[in-house]
Amino acid sequence: MESMVLLALLFIASLVVSIVVAAQFGKLRLSVEELKRRVLKLEEQNAGRAPAATPPRPTIPPPLPAFLKPPPIPAPGRQPLPQVASEPIRPTDWESILGVKLFAWIGGLAFFLGVVFFVKYSFENNLITPVMRIVTGAIVGAALIVVGALTGVRRYRIPAQSLCATGILILYANIYAAYSLYGLIPLTAATVFMWIVTGAALFLASHLAAQSVAWLGVIGGFLTPALFWTNRDNPVALFGYIGVLSCGIAAVSTLKRWNYLILLAAIGSVATEFAWTADFFGPARAETARTIFLGIEALFLAICIAQNQSGTRDPWSTIATAVTGFAALIFCSVLIFNQRRYSVDFIFPILFFGNAGLIALGTTTRSTGRKVNELAFVLMCALALTWLAEWIWHDRMFGSGQPAVVFAWYAALFLLFAATPYVCGVDRLWPWLIGAAAAPLQFWFVYQLIRARFPDDWIGLLPIAFALPAAAGLTYLVKRQRVPLASADSRLATQGAAVLLFISLIFPVQFEHEWITLGWAIEGVGLLLLFRWIPNRRLRAVALIVFCAAFARLALNPAVFDYHARSRVHIFNWYIYAYGLPALCFFLGAHWFGEPREKPYERRAAPLLYSLGAILGFLLLNIEIADYFSIGPTLTFSFNGNFARDMTYTITWAIFAFGLLVAGVVKKLRPLRLSAIALLSLALAKLFLHDLDSLNQLYRIGAFISVAVIAIVASFIYQRFLSPSIEKS
Repeated sequence: MESMVLLALLFIASLVVSIVVAAQFGKLRLSVEELKRRVLKLEEQNAGRAPAATPPRPTIPPPLPAFLKPPPIPAPGRQPLPQVASEPIRPTDWESILGVKLFAWIGGLAFFLGVVFFVKYSFENNLITPVMRIVTGAIVGAALIVVGALTGVRRYRIPAQSLCATGILILYANIYAAYSLYGLIPLTAATVFMWIVTGAALFLASHLAAQSVAWLGVIGGFLTPALFWTNRDNPVALFGYIGVLSCGIAAVSTLKRWNYLILLAAIGSVATEFAWTADFFGPARAETARTIFLGIEALFLAICIAQNQSGTRDPWSTIATAVTGFAALIFCSVLIFNQRRYSVDFIFPILFFGNAGLIALGTTTRSTGRKVNELAFVLMCALALTWLAEWIWHDRMFGSGQPAVVFAWYAALFLLFAATPYVCGVDRLWPWLIGAAAAPLQFWFVYQLIRARFPDDWIGLLPIAFALPAAAGLTYLVKRQRVPLASADSRLATQGAAVLLFISLIFPVQFEHEWITLGWAIEGVGLLLLFRWIPNRRLRAVALIVFCAAFARLALNPAVFDYHARSRVHIFNWYIYAYGLPALCFFLGAHWFGEPREKPYERRAAPLLYSLGAILGFLLLNIEIADYFSIGPTLTFSFNGNFARDMTYTITWAIFAFGLLVAGVVKKLRPLRLSAIALLSLALAKLFLHDLDSLNQLYRIGAFISVAVIAIVASFIYQRFLSPSIEKS
C-alpha cells in the first residue's frame, strides 16, 4: 500500500514539474519571439532612412521625385510577387492546455468514476437503499448539467463542457443501474429515460459546440455496462441500451458533422457484442448472439440509409456498417472453428444475412455517381470472409446436415453476390467483378457436395447452372443497357469470361479426370476467341495468366502422377487426355491470339504459347514411353537396363525435334527452331555418349540410322528454307 502511495506521489510530482517546465519554456519562447520582432522592426526603420543629401552639382540635374518616376517594368515572363504582411508566430500555450483542458477533463472523469465506485460500494455494503442511490445519482448528474449550462459558467468553456459531460455519464449509469441492477423501473421506462438523456447530450453538444462532450458521452456510454458488470443474463436490456446509445451518437454526428463518431459507436457496439459472447456479462447463448449480431448490423445499415436520404451521406457511416457486418461474419467463422456442432440452418443464415446487409449498402451509393468508392473494398473483404467461413465449415463439418439444405444455402449465397451489380449500380465495373468472382468460389463447394452425395451422371449440367447468372448479365448489358460488343466494355468482358469459364468446365467435370487443369486450358482458348467479339485487351492478358497456371500445374506438379493409377491401356490412356488436350489448347491459343500486338507481352504471347505447348508435348512423349515400359502400379523413368526403351527415347526425341523444326519453319518462329536444334543436339549427345556404349548391336544400328536420317533431313530443311533469309539478314 505504501509503495502505491509513493508511486502516486511521484506521478503527481512529475506532472507538476512538467507543467512548470512547460510554462517556463513557453515564457522563454515568447521572450525570444518578442526580441526577434523588435530586431526586425529596428532593421526596417534603419533601411527606410534616407542618406544625407549632398548639394547637387550645377551641371547635373537633380533626380526626379519618387511620385514622378515611372513604375519599374517587370522582366518578361515574371510577375511581381504580392507583398504579404507577416504575422507574428503564436507559440503553443502549454500552460493553458495542461492547466485548463487537462485538469478539467481529468477532473470530470475522476468525478464520474468516483460516483460510480461510490454507488457500487454502497451496493456491496448496504449503506443506503437502492432507491436512495438512484435518486442521489440523478440529482448529482442533473446538478452538474445545470451548473455547466449556466451562462456565467459557460464563459469558461472547457470546465463547463467537463461538468456537462460528467453529468451525462452519471445519468447514463444511473438509468442502467435502476433497471438492470435493482429492477426499480421497467424496460420501457428505462428506454424512455435513456432517450431523454441522449437528447440532453445532443442538445448540450450542439449548444456548447464541443466535440469533447460527445467523446465523453461515447466512451462513458459504452463503459457503463462494463462498470456495472453482473452475471445476470439480460441481453435485451444490454443491447437495447447499446442500440439507443448508438442512435443518439448517430444523431449527434449527423447534426454537428462530427462524422467519425458513428464509427466509434460501431466499434463500441462490436466490442460489447464479443464481450457478451465471451460470457463477460453472463452466460451467452449462440442463438441469441446470432440475432444480436445481425440486429446491430441492421441498425447501422438503417442509420446509413437514413443519412443518405437526408443528404448527409459520408464514408464513415459506410465503414461503420461494414464493421458491424464483418463482426457477424467473423463470429460465424469463430463458431465453426471451435468445432461446435451447429446445424446448417444456424450457420448459413448468419453468412447470408450478414452479406445481404453489406450488399444493401450499395443502395446508398447508386445516386452518388462515383465509379469506385470504399464499398468495393468492403464487399471484396466480405466475399473473402464468407469463403473462409465456408472453407472452415467444409473442413470441419462436411457431411453434417441434409445435402439438399446445404446445396440450397450455397446457391443462395451465390445468387446473393450475383445480384451485386443490380443493387450497387450496373454502370460500375467492380460489382460485376464481385459477382463473377463469387461464382467459382461457390462452385467448388457445390461440386464437392454433389460429387460426394449425389450420382454424377448429370454433373456436367452443374457448370451450365452456374453460367446462367453471368449469361443473364451479359444479355442485360447488351439488350437493356445497349452496350455494343465492339465497345470493348470491361463489364461485357467480365461476364463473358465468367460464362466461358463454366462452359469450359462442362466436359472436364463430366469425365472427372483433371477437370481443373483442362478447364483452365479450355478457358484460355475461349477468352482468346471472345476477344474477337469483345476486343478488350484484358481478356488476352487473363488468358495468358490462365494458360501459365495450367502449364505450372501440369509441368511443375509431381503429384499429378498420383491422381490416377496406371491403366492397362498404353498410349491412349489418361496421360494423353491430361497432357495432350492442354497442349492442343496451347497451340490453338497461339494460333488464335490475333491482333493488335502493340504491347511487349502481346508480341511475345504467341511464341510463348507455342513453346509451352511444345514442352507439354515433350513431357507427354516421355511419360508415354515410361508408361509403356514400366512394370507395376508406379510410373518409372529410367535410362538404363532396357535397350528398347533407351533406343525409343533417342529416336522419339529426334522425331519430336524434327517436328519442332518443321513447325518453326512454317510459323516463322525462331524460338521453336532453336528448341528443335537444342533437342536434336541432346538426342545426338545421348546417342554418342550413352547409347553407343549401353545398347547392343541391333538397337545401336536402329538408333544411329534413325537419328542420322532425321539429322540429314533437318539439315536439308535449314539449307532449303532458311539459308537465303539468313544470308540476306
